[in-house]
Amino acid sequence: MMKHFLIRSALAALVSILPLAASAQDVPSYAQPPAPDSADLMIHGRIASFDGAYALTIRDEKGYIDNVQLHQGTIINPTGLTLQPGMIVSILGYNSGSYIDANEVDTPYTFYSGVPWYAGHPWYYYGPTVSFGFFFGSGGWWHGGYFRGGGYHYYGGTRVYSSVHVNDVVRSNPGSFRGHAFVASREHGGYYPHGGGGHTHGH
Repeated sequence: MMKHFLIRSALAALVSILPLAASAQDVPSYAQPPAPDSADLMIHGRIASFDGAYALTIRDEKGYIDNVQLHQGTIINPTGLTLQPGMIVSILGYNSGSYIDANEVDTPYTFYSGVPWYAGHPWYYYGPTVSFGFFFGSGGWWHGGYFRGGGYHYYGGTRVYSSVHVNDVVRSNPGSFRGHAFVASREHGGYYPHGGGGHTHGH
């Protein structure tokens, strides 16, 4: 009798914590308690959705869904690229509470006849089953050489660097900071959506 009671109690305890464990996986990286150096962040991932103006969701390399906001003047590399769901990105930005504010969005793509390509194929050739390691294995397009040896830890799915400042990479572009937001002109790769209104951050 006591044995059955203990088994039922253990099962009840297990069932009660399963929803907590499942919901913990849905918590985006920026929703973690703030780290002292969490102002500068980097995300590696795949675009899950894009509203065509400023709001992105990214499935990062740890499986979290991160809310990301672009602002007028966010740098997008290569210049002129239209972001689309499924694209691989590396985002440099900062924790802005309910979202990550993107100062720079880097992609591995180059243009050929107006279409983004990677490794000899149109960008969409590499579907969601291709691992992130395929894209982030080298340090080139995502400034990996700059961060190599800098040491980082994960906060959710966000990389927080201890001895390298993400914003130092952003500063290497023509433009200026307005609070935490880095703003580049359209001519220097700054993002200004087609017909987009005046979405800026008042930091």
